[in-house]
Amino acid sequence: MRPWVLIFAFLAGGAVVPLLVPTSEGSETVSAALREFVSQQDVAEVRVTKGSIGKSKEGRPLLVEDHGEGPIKIYVVGGVHGEPPALRPTDELSSFFRRPSTKRRMTVRMLRDLNPDGTARGLFCNANQVDIDRNFPSEDFKPSARHGMSPLSEPETKAFWDDVLRFRPDLVVVLQSALAGPFLDGDGPSDAYGMQFVRGAASADDRWTLLGDQGYAFSGSMGSALGKDRGIPVLNLRVRRDQDAASVREAIIAGFDALGGSYP
Repeated sequence: MRPWVLIFAFLAGGAVVPLLVPTSEGSETVSAALREFVSQQDVAEVRVTKGSIGKSKEGRPLLVEDHGEGPIKIYVVGGVHGEPPALRPTDELSSFFRRPSTKRRMTVRMLRDLNPDGTARGLFCNANQVDIDRNFPSEDFKPSARHGMSPLSEPETKAFWDDVLRFRPDLVVVLQSALAGPFLDGDGPSDAYGMQFVRGAASADDRWTLLGDQGYAFSGSMGSALGKDRGIPVLNLRVRRDQDAASVREAIIAGFDALGGSYP
């Protein structure tokens, strides 16, 4: 009768998988089988679900990627105002979100660039000269050429709005730039998340501060429509426009790392 050995492999997510391996050719067969299994698991860990939720006015795709399976659901948004990619480190965040330890703690959808036309042109607004962050269907929406003549008139805001409501996040995090910074402010019931995030970010860069919910709304803003009107916490991460990319990257990743343990 051919001899076999039963091996129990403990996976990163906590699952236990039994492996039945023939031993007729000695211990090397067992080692080789185990190495092959582990390599397969490593490949599975870095697999990312990617896709497009729509297109910009000029036809550029609005690319999203999904990570993790943890208890807190976070929607991350970059490029609202055409910020330089160095100030929204989505590549580094993608690598962070792929870590097994991160995947267990949070479920993340990341929209890399909500305003790819603005990014391509170096503009604050989209190709229609509309401020995307004033085109959301908040209760206080005021039509104008700058904000759009109706809520969700822009393809970028419509695609994101439909997608974020389908995703049903516990928290929305927006990567932005400002004349001052770095600091964090929020809309809706966001203060508990904000305190956790800024604690982590400040461990890498002590300039980070939390302003919290400012107590007032901007007509048609994402924060007004999601945070104030619908009670979905929104955190706005604002880095200084001339801030060095390394300090931005390190602090934001440290903030998300701390946020992974926060469940208000």
